[in-house]
Amino acid sequence: MELKQLQYFVVSVDSGRINKASELLYTSQPHVSKMVKSLETELQVELLKRKARGVEVTKAGRKVYEYACRVLMEAGKIQDVQEEGDVSTLCIAANSSDRLARLFQNFYTDQMQSRIHARYTECGTEEIFRLVHRHTAELGFVYVDEKQMTAFRKMLEYRHLVFEEIGRTQPQLFVGPKSPLYKTSSVTIKELRDLDYVQMQDEQDTLSIQLLQRREDYQYHRRRGRVLTTSSRHLLVQMIADTKLCSISCGLCPALIGCETLHGISIRGTKGSIRFGFVQRKRDGISPEGEQFTEYVKKHFDDDRDDSKKLLIEN
Repeated sequence: MELKQLQYFVVSVDSGRINKASELLYTSQPHVSKMVKSLETELQVELLKRKARGVEVTKAGRKVYEYACRVLMEAGKIQDVQEEGDVSTLCIAANSSDRLARLFQNFYTDQMQSRIHARYTECGTEEIFRLVHRHTAELGFVYVDEKQMTAFRKMLEYRHLVFEEIGRTQPQLFVGPKSPLYKTSSVTIKELRDLDYVQMQDEQDTLSIQLLQRREDYQYHRRRGRVLTTSSRHLLVQMIADTKLCSISCGLCPALIGCETLHGISIRGTKGSIRFGFVQRKRDGISPEGEQFTEYVKKHFDDDRDDSKKLLIEN
């Protein structure tokens, strides 16, 4: 199987006609047909049905099309390696965190003159482990509840990763003006069980559920339709601000995102219960850019947290 076969097949599907595909590929119509036919012969399955008005993708063809697109995309990345030359690369995966995102923004701004190619991805802890394990991300920044550490260490061992703790923090309950708890300074874990939530999708099965224990746990809330999950940070903030829904998070910091109406409430008994740090591959070192960023986070994370607290108090 050759990349050209996949390319000709994908372009044929996208264009809907063999003659149109030949124009886009700067070749003859018989040549396109021959390449697609050779792919079908090799796979021993019909991919396209030839009709008077063009081509129609078969059920098997749709699956091959999906895989072929991925292969061509990854092949393009391989070809880009040489073109990137000496450009430094820094790929970070992280749990949702306004503080870390701001630190990355500041770090990248400082490094822009150094021709650094960077990628910052927010996702859940399991996806972070997968990205770091597969070398898609160099470092993965995570929040880990103390009660999760046993399972967390097993995940590290399974993926051949190590964890370096940067500091401790605690979750907060975030509410808006329409919440009856808006002027409350603190809540108990028991009180959390009577609330309705909006949570980031990548946080829904991590630290937030640890606070809803025993029978009235997170899954119980979700079955009753009392949890809205979303991948949109904007929607999450707006739902907290405009409804009675609340959210449990370590990463949300209203002061840093310019939302002055949200109120962060401390949860009793959770001080220092969340570990913040990063995971990396056990057998690999960290790139100079990775070293610089981790040192930058270690130096400024606590300062940034203190600044955000001051902003919340002032607002």
